[in-house]
Amino acid sequence: MVTQWKESGVVYLALGIALSCMAFTSNKIVSSSIVESPRAKKLCRIVGFACLVAFVVDFLVIVFPVNVAEASWRLTTLQQIGDRSIVVLFGLSLLIYGVERRKVLRSVSLLCFAIGIAFLLACPVVAQDSLMLQRQALDRISAQASQLSSRIQAIQGDPNAAAKVSPERLEQATQQLNTRTETAKQTANQSIFKSGFLSVGNLAVIGVSLLVLGRYGLYLFRH
Repeated sequence: MVTQWKESGVVYLALGIALSCMAFTSNKIVSSSIVESPRAKKLCRIVGFACLVAFVVDFLVIVFPVNVAEASWRLTTLQQIGDRSIVVLFGLSLLIYGVERRKVLRSVSLLCFAIGIAFLLACPVVAQDSLMLQRQALDRISAQASQLSSRIQAIQGDPNAAAKVSPERLEQATQQLNTRTETAKQTANQSIFKSGFLSVGNLAVIGVSLLVLGRYGLYLFRH
């Protein structure tokens, strides 16, 4: 199943607020970095928390109703979560910069590790489910093609039906069936492979980035 590349309005709003706050803060810091630094950290905390809340809302909407036993549900869910994973990275980065309490910094860093590991563990699941759905799609196309081919052969074997349809038309129908079957198989292969490859790459990159971010946060915590 091909993932739907749509971000929610809440996520776009959070990112828009973040960019506006960063632009506003940068102008202020140029004139008085010492005075405005606490404000910058406070803005980062607000926007970072808003990004995490937006992701949690999207996560709950995507996950429910839960159907873990279904491969198509797992694949679609993980793909949509991967599409929104940049919001988590953005929000946690702002929080690590903005938090002032060491215990909170440690908690945010550990959260980065937890989410990063979860994203990396999701990569083989996406790859496996993509291959499974790819095989199911090909089998379904082959089954439909076999049914149509059986009908054509039945017409050819029935004298009454064969008298109404010329052999040329039956041959043309067979050729069209073979061509459309191959085209459908190629389309299914390409679409499922591309969506699965992009999702695995997205989850892997964000997962590794979160691990690096968590390590950096622990470094700040120790120093």
